[in-house]
Amino acid sequence: MPPSPDAISAIPELIPASRHRNLTDLFEQRVVSKPNHPAVQVIEDGAWRTLTARELHAQATALAKGLIAAGIRPGDRIAIVGPTRVEWTLADIASLYAGAVVVPMFDSAPASQMRAIIADADVRAAVVGTVELAATVRELLAEHRGDDAPAVWSMDTHEGSDLTALAAAGADVDDALLEQHRSAADLDDLATIVYTSGTTGRPKGARIIHRNLVHQILNVGEAYSDALHENGSTVLFLPLGHVLARALQWMCLARGMRFAHIARPKDAVGALTELKPTFLMVVPMVLEKIRQSGGDAAEEKRLGGPWRQAAEVAIAWGTRGRPRTVGLRVMHAVYELLFYRRLRAVLGGNLEYLMCGAARLDPDTARFFLGIGIPLVEGYGLTESTAPLSGNRLDDLRPGTVGLPMPGMSVAVDEEGELLARGPGIFAGYTDPEENEQAFTDGWFRTGDLAELDAEGRIVLTGRSKDVVITSGGKTINPAAWEGVVERHPVVGHAVVLGDGLPHPEAVILIDAERVEEWAKAVTPNWQVPRPSDVLQEVTSEDVRASIAEAVEAANALVPSAEQVRSFRVMLTDLAQSSGLMTPTQKLRRTALGKRIDELRKK
Repeated sequence: MPPSPDAISAIPELIPASRHRNLTDLFEQRVVSKPNHPAVQVIEDGAWRTLTARELHAQATALAKGLIAAGIRPGDRIAIVGPTRVEWTLADIASLYAGAVVVPMFDSAPASQMRAIIADADVRAAVVGTVELAATVRELLAEHRGDDAPAVWSMDTHEGSDLTALAAAGADVDDALLEQHRSAADLDDLATIVYTSGTTGRPKGARIIHRNLVHQILNVGEAYSDALHENGSTVLFLPLGHVLARALQWMCLARGMRFAHIARPKDAVGALTELKPTFLMVVPMVLEKIRQSGGDAAEEKRLGGPWRQAAEVAIAWGTRGRPRTVGLRVMHAVYELLFYRRLRAVLGGNLEYLMCGAARLDPDTARFFLGIGIPLVEGYGLTESTAPLSGNRLDDLRPGTVGLPMPGMSVAVDEEGELLARGPGIFAGYTDPEENEQAFTDGWFRTGDLAELDAEGRIVLTGRSKDVVITSGGKTINPAAWEGVVERHPVVGHAVVLGDGLPHPEAVILIDAERVEEWAKAVTPNWQVPRPSDVLQEVTSEDVRASIAEAVEAANALVPSAEQVRSFRVMLTDLAQSSGLMTPTQKLRRTALGKRIDELRKK
């Protein structure tokens, strides 16, 4: 049953996608209008240099000609598998200019998952990060296609089968043939198949058409023109296989915003002081680490107490509607000199806006960054909405909400509290038709997230419908709020409520392996911190459990008695090494964690 009109929040479209034939038009027009404008920064021999739009275009079209010479035809599927680097961008542009459909795969995915994606998408060729991974993908493609010499090129140098060789192979392809391939697709043709991260199940192939991408890039870019502008710059360190990072990359290509790539997120902070971006897109975990780094630096200088008060002042300063009394102004000015300006300098010193999405964000974290002088824009989206579905506007930041729908998009909440969405950004369906039956209701896409709409139509997320817990007594529990309170503890990385089929809910508390050592020195000096590994290790230290128990009690006080957690396990693991527990975008796979805990119960 469709939602009633008064339960719908909709924002008018700003720019129609129909002005363009396909996604490549956006970059093509930029190259024509501003050929010498800086496009991308690349690192060579330890130093950063800038490629203009014309130079980036020349490199990408040379690769596109190579793909055409290799037999790629419009509609063929090309996989791109590699870390966040400029070669990924070049392969993406080149594939679309050749008329192909891009199939991103995470280079951290196991071979079994790559095999399934290659078969499901019917991949014909691939551009792969390393020579070693190229060999694996070559075997998988040969297995799928029955071809002894599948078309695979590595981003790393490898004579005869790298991107240099691919460009050389296309030397005889003329511009007229390239243009035929580039213009072959129209707005309703398939542009890419993006496989979801699979936090609760196997990845699903989302069919995204050119219209989805063109609409989102034009309208989101226009709605956030003060942040995404040709005089600005950004650093991409989220996986480009994720639709949000890739959409931002294409916004930069279309709007002339300079960008750079960092392959490993942990290297990002070190590069920011040199690159000095004006805009950054991050996930909540990155923000928490930035905030924690400020606290760690303060502790080293014996300024832990003042830092904690500075954090409280920042949160108060960033709280909407809170009076800025004389006392608050004085303290803010003091901590601006002592802490805030130094933290901004760590982020490059030129940052105008932060945008955060992909997972739940503690509202106080948003208020903290607002309070230190960096506006934080919280947004929300899914692979199926082709990146952002909603976001707080730059002139109306509301921590605790994920803002209004993007221009041209509509959202609603059904009778069971599930968020529904429709509009030109919503994908064209999954590769498996059977999955579409449950994904759509009367033309609305079912997001799987629970939400409410405030009086102005902003989305307030309340949980994940697939994350609800149903106890053996039939009690349905949405644990998101409880988990959020516990995750405010300085050493908790993830709090997860389990309880399907159990008399009462229980919790697994995962300690953040990167924070635990410094925290332990200050709080529990007698605890010998185990070395984190890919194995879940139970923490039995009474001091540690007592500290976390306080957070559990605080969370229990906010929920009804039947939803209170009666027991909890404190576990330590290196999530980066724990195969299968985290998605490439750093979201916890709850189903996988639940299975691990079940295995421990049986021992």
